[in-house]
Amino acid sequence: MNKMISEKLKKRTFIDTILSCFFCFAALVFAVWQLIVFIGNTHIKAYLTNSLCSFVIFTELGLLALILLEIRKTGKPFSKKIIAKLRIMAVILFAGGLIPSTTTTPISDREFGVIVCFDMRNFLIIGIGVIIGILSEVFVYGLSLQEDNDLIA
Repeated sequence: MNKMISEKLKKRTFIDTILSCFFCFAALVFAVWQLIVFIGNTHIKAYLTNSLCSFVIFTELGLLALILLEIRKTGKPFSKKIIAKLRIMAVILFAGGLIPSTTTTPISDREFGVIVCFDMRNFLIIGIGVIIGILSEVFVYGLSLQEDNDLIA
């Protein structure tokens, strides 16, 4: 890859890397906080689902940060490591879309009703996971073109 293009790519991904690391850390803090609150209030299941969703966001942003660091390190957006991370992101998002929304309603002083539902947000998350999986296949093609280009140059 052209050295000038590589340097521009590294500069453009710097802020993205910093932001993804910051939001990754924030998602981890929120997930742990929701889990701690759930341990104190096990009858309110929304804390557990919020914690699980936050862990999904944490892993997604963590993988994104690793991808951006890989791009900054190598200067190349297409590699087998990045493709593997994109595929892992797709699977995690797909699985995260299967986490249901919950609502807890008090029935009496000691009994609580829990409503579990899947809504359009679940299908949206699963759809985004599928899109990232498809993008990983585009990256496979990009890697092939990059390798051919490197052989020519």
